[in-house]
Amino acid sequence: MQFPEKGLAEADIWLEMEAARKGDVDWRGGRLPGFYVHFANDDVDRIGKMALEKFHATNALGLGAFPSIRKFESEVVDWALSLFHANGGAGSITSGGTESIFIAMKTAREWAKANRPEVTKPKMVISKSAHPAFDKAAKYLGLEVVRIEPRTDFKTDIDALVAAIDEQTIIMVGSAPQFTVGVFDQIDELAEIAASRNIWFHTDACVGGFLAPFAEQNGFPIPPWDFRVKGVKSISADLHKYGFTPKGASIVAFSDAEDSKYQVFDFDNWSRGRYLTHTFAGTRTGANIAASWAVMRFLGNEGYRKIAEQIWQVRDKLIKLIPEIDGLFIYGKPELTVMSYGSKTLDVSDIAAGLSSKGWYTVAPSPNPPAINLGILSLAFGEVVDTYLADLAEVVDELKSGDRSYDRSAIGSYGTQ
Repeated sequence: MQFPEKGLAEADIWLEMEAARKGDVDWRGGRLPGFYVHFANDDVDRIGKMALEKFHATNALGLGAFPSIRKFESEVVDWALSLFHANGGAGSITSGGTESIFIAMKTAREWAKANRPEVTKPKMVISKSAHPAFDKAAKYLGLEVVRIEPRTDFKTDIDALVAAIDEQTIIMVGSAPQFTVGVFDQIDELAEIAASRNIWFHTDACVGGFLAPFAEQNGFPIPPWDFRVKGVKSISADLHKYGFTPKGASIVAFSDAEDSKYQVFDFDNWSRGRYLTHTFAGTRTGANIAASWAVMRFLGNEGYRKIAEQIWQVRDKLIKLIPEIDGLFIYGKPELTVMSYGSKTLDVSDIAAGLSSKGWYTVAPSPNPPAINLGILSLAFGEVVDTYLADLAEVVDELKSGDRSYDRSAIGSYGTQ
């Protein structure tokens, strides 16, 4: 396609864009259970969009030019550190969980150069349940990754992990919670092992970091995961998930402000002079930082607690009612709101195809274990969860009776295709 010679009239632009999105999933109607869009309510959505518009031209590469963005980032980071029970600490806003994990791993590698100079082939030892972003970071950073099979309850097999640690191991990781099954790794045990061996320990709370604190305040039992746990040196937590801020925004946080010096890229061998950044990106949109501040300031602790309570009700309904559908079960014991379900008698890909045929954007089931993942529950999905459960029961009945089959090509994907 050639670059267009002439511009379009404004009305025609909107017409073409509206036509293009006719095939997009109806996320506001709740037809996207668990992925991609994290919705609290229409007021929160409106606040985020207004802040994006007001600060759309700002650039966080130039915080001196935009002191407003410096203020917003500083305060959001401070609020996060407070929620994570840091005693001091430091942090940055990134473009998303993958960048937060990358910056944490880069910081760990540089920390090891200073504190573990005997290491020549740095290694990361993690459970197979850890997010692929750790392998992605490792590929860019020159780290070896060793993944360990989890226990039957899906938590980290600590004995196997300890056996895999050697003198080259500089990083250990725990998920809070895991993205697929929704259990927390044993953060306190893992961090203690890491601290005793001078290994950097990272808690990946990209999913749960801005829900767990408020669920805990509401009285729900949340396993230890944050900076209250001795040995946790860094945390990744996505603002655009349960912080309900516009994408993309995430926090990378460090328990010791001194360690944040290792995240910095500082270069002065350039004709223009010194170039210094705390994140991977150079130019960063200030709009997402401003929108994060606006949403968090709009909701406050009280608002987040209320949303956490509402989401927990959706969680409890799914955990109770999915196993009442013939042959279905929930994997493990989900400890926040992420969960996966499987079938004792049916192929979950057929169930996923059946749900897709009824208008639910259902992501391809996970292969190990074979399960349909409900990811990050949104209140838009909560509005239609009863319809989802009814459609799920109908699909299962039709498959068991052999009345019909479903086209698997309609199943969605997790990741770019």
